[in-house]
Amino acid sequence: MDMPSVHTRKKRVIVLDTETTGLLPYDRIVTLGAVRLEGDELQRQSLYLIFDPRKDSHPAALGVHGFDNWMTRYQDLFADLAIRVRNWLLWADELVMHHAEFDMRYLQRELRKAEVEQLIHPTFCTMERARDVWHGESAKLDDCLRKIGRSRIMRTHGALEDAYLTAALYLHQTGSSRPIAHVNTWPSPKNLKPHPPRPFGDLPRRTSKRRSVTA
Repeated sequence: MDMPSVHTRKKRVIVLDTETTGLLPYDRIVTLGAVRLEGDELQRQSLYLIFDPRKDSHPAALGVHGFDNWMTRYQDLFADLAIRVRNWLLWADELVMHHAEFDMRYLQRELRKAEVEQLIHPTFCTMERARDVWHGESAKLDDCLRKIGRSRIMRTHGALEDAYLTAALYLHQTGSSRPIAHVNTWPSPKNLKPHPPRPFGDLPRRTSKRRSVTA
């Protein structure tokens, strides 16, 4: 008697990071970075996007991500790319983040505001795993990276770089023997648009901005 064929494939994981205008419930996503892992192998595809959050970043948040409040006014609305973002993430069996509760809260909120279906993926939080493994020690990403011999090269927190480094931490935490390569340079967001010179003095009030009819 012939046995039925069994189809198996490696687990698909997307590791992502967001940078936001602040830490409050009504803050918005400024950049989103993500990389793909199949099994413990890093894939070539990555996602790195910048958005017009429709509000200025808190000074502390601006110091973290470094994207000027003037130039972000000239970028895409998240709603314009929400379907693209969700479809890209649907490849994964699991989403991995360092502080998953934070990133998922803002990502799901942006999808909801764009009237796009929510994500239902299981998630893995490298920060929570770090707290379980390194009891009583800092679980900040930079501190976790130092424990595994990694560090960021950018002064500011780039969402793509942080996603890549979180992927390295995830592989370490899940016992992979295949480390991912060190990277010396990082690109700008793929959808970054030019903007006029910043005006002198205080910035003018934001004007209304409609969602793209092709979104």
